Amino acid sequence: MKKIVSALFFAGLITWLASPAVAVEMKIAYVAVDEVFDNYQKTKDQDLVLKTAGEAKERERNEMMNALRAMEDELALLSADSRAKKQEQLIEKKRQIEDFDRTVRQQLAEQRDKTVREIFEEIDSVVQVVCERGGYDLVFNKRVLLFQKSDFDITSQVSAELAKRYKKA
Repeated sequence: MKKIVSALFFAGLITWLASPAVAVEMKIAYVAVDEVFDNYQKTKDQDLVLKTAGEAKERERNEMMNALRAMEDELALLSADSRAKKQEQLIEKKRQIEDFDRTVRQQLAEQRDKTVREIFEEIDSVVQVVCERGGYDLVFNKRVLLFQKSDFDITSQVSAELAKRYKKA
């Protein structure tokens, strides 16, 4: 019985939403969220910050690798007695580099994830503002649409509002 009632309810809802009176009253739009994200100056600024941090860590890693190579060269010149101790130091140095690599990758990934999450929260907030201001009933992400008319695109409005709110620190 519940299934029949549910089916009738949804059939009625779909019929009502498809009726010309409701369709005329609804204001629908879409946003290319990926485009907004990619063109947002804060995204570009944060990518530069991460790139700079990554390059600094890469220089630090290169210094560690140079020290490791120097140890390897030194190892070849040592006597058998001294070689065992130096071999242990070499193994420890390799472990430190592996730990460094893992830690840096994790830190940069976490920093990137945090930044991306914050930017998407800002985009969501601005979409809400633009939609309230424009009186939209439904707004979709362009990625989920198979076909869309450009008349319903509010991407530029969202991008403009985001740019207006972004203040470079």
